Parts: sequence; structure tokens; C-alpha cells
Amino acid sequence: MRVRGQFQDLWEQLREVMADPERGAWLSASLDVDRASGSSSFSYNWDGRVWFDRLIPDLDPSDVDLALPLDEAWGEELARHPRSPEHVPAWLHALVAGEGTEPQPGDGAAIERAIAAAPTWPPARASLASSTRWSEVFDAVSEEIVRALRADTPATELLHREVDDRALEQVAASAAGPLLRRFVHDTASCGALAAELDTPNGPDRAEDDVTDAITDLVDWQVARRFDR
Repeated sequence: MRVRGQFQDLWEQLREVMADPERGAWLSASLDVDRASGSSSFSYNWDGRVWFDRLIPDLDPSDVDLALPLDEAWGEELARHPRSPEHVPAWLHALVAGEGTEPQPGDGAAIERAIAAAPTWPPARASLASSTRWSEVFDAVSEEIVRALRADTPATELLHREVDDRALEQVAASAAGPLLRRFVHDTASCGALAAELDTPNGPDRAEDDVTDAITDLVDWQVARRFDR
């Protein structure tokens, strides 16, 4: 479970309080709660690298070249929470020792170009451009994508370095969530939008049809903004 809001602030405070001048600060932690007994226990990871495995489901970091926090972030972490040499794990030592030896891939320009790009309709949904209702959806799609690209997330952090398809999928998912809540979960709005689709499947399939169409708009816009 990810921690958010006030609980996240307390989690970070706990990490700072527990920081040790010899061991540094733990890199991740988990809180296990037994619902039956109400008991709980903490466990702390002081040495293992934390991978980008919570953002994208079923991601195996050993199989792909996608690892966040980014390498340079670990050097910053070591500077913020120094460790004595015997408490610096080998992987962290290798990263810090190798800083400055690799070329920096990208300058973040791809995201700025994507934000500035004019949105277009996917060919398969182009007939909806004449619909007032679907034009409203189209504009909302553009706004949510730009919002997702401007957000400070692991996906956008990676996109500042390189255009990665998995990160684009996460941006698309972040943009789609609010759109589906706005246009699909509202029964009246969903029904009206479904009625204007080229091949409506009837009221019973309205949610599926509108979800598919919105997903098409999101996926197309994200891909085209990055020349995919």
C-alpha cells in the first residue's frame, strides 16, 4: 500500500527521526497489520535498492531497463543521509562511484514539446469531432494529459530523461482516471455520449462503449504528442 497525505508526512518524519549517522536512513519500510488481532509490526529495508515496481503492475525490474528512483537520486540520498563506508551497499557505492561517467540522456524537451503539441482526433473516432458533447470530452482529454505531464511523478521523471513506453502508459492511465469518473460514472452523461457513437451497443453497454472511446482518445493523444 502506498502512503499518502498526512500519513505520508508522518512516514517521512519517522524516516528522518530514525536516520543514523552510521547507517544513514532506511530506504523503504512496510507496516503489517493483523486485522483479526489489531496488532501491527514495522519492517525496514536499510540496504536494498528500491525499484519502480509499484507504479506499473507486474513489472519485473530484472527484465527491463526501467528503474526509479533514477540513479542520480541515490547519490543525492547518500549526500542527505551519509553512511560510513561499511554501511554503503555495493550497488549504491557503484552508482556514486560512476557518477559523471555516463552521458545524460535527454534534457526534458520531449515533455515540453508534448505539452505544446496541438491535439488531434484518432482517425477511428474522427466522426465525433462534429459532436458538441464529444468535443467537450476531447478538450477534457487534452487538459488531463497536460495535467498528467506537468505532475511530478516517477513517470514524468523518467520522461524527462527518455521517452519510455511504460511511462507513457502510466501518463495515459493517470489522465484517463478523472475522465472516466466525469463522463462514464455519470449515467446521464454516459448515455448521451454513447448514443452519438457510430456503433452503439445499447444502454446495457453504454459504459463499455464510452470507456473504449475515451481510452482511444487518450491513447492516441499521448502517442501523437510523443511522435509514437
